[in-house]
Amino acid sequence: METYKISDFMEDFLIAKEVEEGCSPSTIKAYRYDIQKFIELVGDLQIKSPLVRQKVRFFLKKLNEMNYTKKGIGRKIASLRSYFKFLTLNEFISKDPMSTIKTPKIKLEENLPKFLRISDMEEIFKKLRDRQLFNSRKSERYYLIVRLLYSTMARVSELCNIRIRDIDFERGYIRLRGKGNKERIVPVDQKTLEFIEIYLENRIKYDSEEFLLINTRNQKLNPRVVQADIKTIKEKCGFKDSKIITPHVFRHTGATHLRRSGMDISELQDILGHSSPNTTRIYAKNDITKLKESYSQMHPLNNLDKL
Repeated sequence: METYKISDFMEDFLIAKEVEEGCSPSTIKAYRYDIQKFIELVGDLQIKSPLVRQKVRFFLKKLNEMNYTKKGIGRKIASLRSYFKFLTLNEFISKDPMSTIKTPKIKLEENLPKFLRISDMEEIFKKLRDRQLFNSRKSERYYLIVRLLYSTMARVSELCNIRIRDIDFERGYIRLRGKGNKERIVPVDQKTLEFIEIYLENRIKYDSEEFLLINTRNQKLNPRVVQADIKTIKEKCGFKDSKIITPHVFRHTGATHLRRSGMDISELQDILGHSSPNTTRIYAKNDITKLKESYSQMHPLNNLDKL
């Protein structure tokens, strides 16, 4: 009787996740990474081996020793749980080894999104305008990236996908494409729009179909470049290594500041795209006057003229 190893069905699993469940490329990539990490640390076991459950616990112990966070370990457990559920449902195995594996409990304070204080944002913008600190061809891009992440609360992939035609300078919003290529429109403060216009004026030429954020070779930025830019900004601004500053932190920061200023949670969800509105809903909801009014009153960028 032929014996199969854990890796033998990984591609089938990923195809099922992509085609049958419609998972995004980033989610598929995460599943692949997690399963490969498991195989790397414990070996490519036979799927029917009675030792699989023990090896899963050994894997989790190793992750803990490697200083993975509870959230990071929880994601690995979720990936393995989904994979072995797939193997069970397709009758490759009769017993699911993940049935008794529990996800670590995360305290509320451990799960709260990290965010920066308004004073941190003031410091970042002040230093980004310091030409002694930031005097390269990338300086304007750095400033615009931080401004957009904070003002629109876009995910880094959404930021990279903004085309010039997505910006409505008259009505004051930007169209973002989120998970599953679903679109939403978000308000943006006037000074950010003015800076975008200046940024575009400094480009030799462009048309509305081109991406807003490009590198020095006029190519679209990818998320890894944005992450590297934010790392550079953090270092040049002199923040401690222990302070977490990533593209996603600016998203959390903008959302936290709006919420603390009193923005209604349903309005905030529309801006963040948590409700995943599709294109039809966007067209049916073209009038974003109320959302724009709340945003204009509450987002710090509308009131901090010196930024």
